[in-house]
Amino acid sequence: MRGRPPRLSRELVVDAAVGVVRAEGLEGLTMRALAERLEATPMALYRHVGDSDELALLVIDAIFSELVLPEEGLPALEWLRELARRIRALGRAHRGVMDVLLEEGPVVKSTLVILDRVVRKLHEAGMSWKTACAVHNTFLSWLAASIRREERWAARTDGEKRPLRRFLAIAAEMPRSDYPGLAQVMPHMPGDDVGAEFELSLDFMLDGVAATIAREQARREKRRTAPRER
Repeated sequence: MRGRPPRLSRELVVDAAVGVVRAEGLEGLTMRALAERLEATPMALYRHVGDSDELALLVIDAIFSELVLPEEGLPALEWLRELARRIRALGRAHRGVMDVLLEEGPVVKSTLVILDRVVRKLHEAGMSWKTACAVHNTFLSWLAASIRREERWAARTDGEKRPLRRFLAIAAEMPRSDYPGLAQVMPHMPGDDVGAEFELSLDFMLDGVAATIAREQARREKRRTAPRER
């Protein structure tokens, strides 16, 4: 005989919702699905969360609260690399959350913590606050979009899973004499190893961050050593 379901609370509702997202993705998170999991009615859930939009934000906040930031003593580029890997793992385990962050930005406390630490780390490395803000926005937008693309590939059926399958088939049929550049790069187009593709893209992003840090440091040094007008 089944016991009575646990007494509902906001924490219990959010924990269960995180479980739904982990299993079904954010698209699978509905009040009806959550109510079934909790053996409650949808109306009972509304006593603890205002609506589905509020629930989604609470879930995203809970998910990113699980993120352990890299060791503080790491150099900026190593710190960013490790952060990107950890966010990727978290995003892939909770499909759909990156869509919200791409559209809305870091709208919950746990993602604002990430923003704060990223810009502080970049500022400590030599960037102005303005540049650190721009780099954060670019880096995290790339990261979210990269994770989102991997989600779409992973959701395909077995016969469609190879990334860019249709593009690769069409490009392979183009006459080499008419598209010599395309012919040269086709052997280097992305394959099935999305992890390797992610690491390569991450290298490119961090190369850009490193160049920006060096440029900012050079500008600051130039201003410091410039002769003062009398």
